[in-house]
Amino acid sequence: MSEKDASLPSNRAFVIQLQASSGASEVGHRGRAEHLSSGRAMHFADEDEFWAFVDSVLATQCSEQSEPEG
Repeated sequence: MSEKDASLPSNRAFVIQLQASSGASEVGHRGRAEHLSSGRAMHFADEDEFWAFVDSVLATQCSEQSEPEG
């Protein structure tokens, strides 16, 4: 595995589908995002919703990894 591959862990990978723009007057991006390792997905209407989803998924993942098994 190369150093580049190690810095991009698969558990932090997302697929993003962007909705086709209806014209130049449309501002922002709408679409769907899916976290590949968990399968969590959502539709978003703007960049703020997209980034809130990414932050939420990654925060959940970090808290799950830090919980002791028992």
